[in-house]
Amino acid sequence: MTLSLRQFRYLAWIAAIAFFASCQRQLAVSKNEYKQYGIDAQGGEDSSIVKYYLPYKEKMQAEMSKVIGQTEQELTKPALPETLMGNYFADAMLTEGLKKDPTIQFTLSTKGGLRTTFPAGDISVSNVFELMPFENEMVTLKLSGENVQELIDFIVKKEGEPISGMRMKIRNGVAYEVTIAGQPFDKTKTYNLLTYDYLADGGDDLECLRNPIERKEINKKVREALLDNINDLTRQGKKITAQLDGRIVIVKD
Repeated sequence: MTLSLRQFRYLAWIAAIAFFASCQRQLAVSKNEYKQYGIDAQGGEDSSIVKYYLPYKEKMQAEMSKVIGQTEQELTKPALPETLMGNYFADAMLTEGLKKDPTIQFTLSTKGGLRTTFPAGDISVSNVFELMPFENEMVTLKLSGENVQELIDFIVKKEGEPISGMRMKIRNGVAYEVTIAGQPFDKTKTYNLLTYDYLADGGDDLECLRNPIERKEINKKVREALLDNINDLTRQGKKITAQLDGRIVIVKD
């Protein structure tokens, strides 16, 4: 059957009225059902989807497995005032941060921020991603002497955290012989700390960092700094090294 233009317009008008009328209807949920669907190996795989993402997967795996450096020994992180992994991490941050801001005097991370260790031997890109899987950005904070004292007290309370450019001894829960950038700590001075945004925003109970005198963005992720540091060492024919050098010492009576 063929509709005339007039009939077509009439039917379209009726359909429009029905549509807008349905939009005014008040609907209510009469029944709610929940069913959980498991996703496991029994579900099989969609070959078309696999074919689509496989080239990207292979490219990513090749990039992540690329060896970029070597360690002389395993960089571990036991519960000690200082660790090989913590010292390397903090030292690498300081080295790379100074390239961006030569006024930096010391660096701080936290033991909880280091998610893994480095094995002895080859280090790949994936090792660095496992160590720092977050998108944390490096920042510099100008701190008052009082804020730095709060930071020192925090390190004492935690019985050590990864630091570089700072040294201290701890006895009976009190830090002494504290130095920053090779000079005795002076509570009347200001200091430039390099850390990353999560800690600068008060993460890991570091409230003393939330209100610095000044905050500057380095515009570089911590992970990128680590990758650059390892690549630079490799180009120089050097291996990734770290040592326990007494930057934090707990003195027992």
